[in-house]
Amino acid sequence: MKPAASPLNILDFAITNFEFGFNPPDTELDVNIKELFSRYDIDIDFGIHGNDIIQVFMKAHVNHNEKLPGYTINAEATCIFEFDEQHTISAEQKSSIGGYSTIYIALNTLRGFISQITANGPWGRYILPSIDLNDLVEKKKLQLQSNNPKNEMPKEKKKSSVKRK
Repeated sequence: MKPAASPLNILDFAITNFEFGFNPPDTELDVNIKELFSRYDIDIDFGIHGNDIIQVFMKAHVNHNEKLPGYTINAEATCIFEFDEQHTISAEQKSSIGGYSTIYIALNTLRGFISQITANGPWGRYILPSIDLNDLVEKKKLQLQSNNPKNEMPKEKKKSSVKRK
């Protein structure tokens, strides 16, 4: 099948911060590594800015709180998107695509990067698990509303936690 072109184009993806560590087990580990990976604490956050050119800032922290044996990962990335002017879509479609598809694409691109880096790690590939995107977006909306009753993105969120040089 030949897929139809999306009205959304990804212009760029950049890793803006990445920290990778390995916590060796205290004793010989007699545990299924995939099962251990499934117990990792994961924190994912994002920010979106723009209308015509959309920037999505995505971060994932893996195994930072409990420090279980294995990997600790702190990854931050930026994806930049634009809408293709040749597509005619409604404002509602544009809002939905700009709000969900961009997050989904940024997260999956970051997931691929983490998978690729950890493939060379001592315990093999780690893949960020599938998440409920609707739940993540809903939690972000609630977070923003509780931080700012006018439902505007706070200035510190606009800058994001992405470290720039």
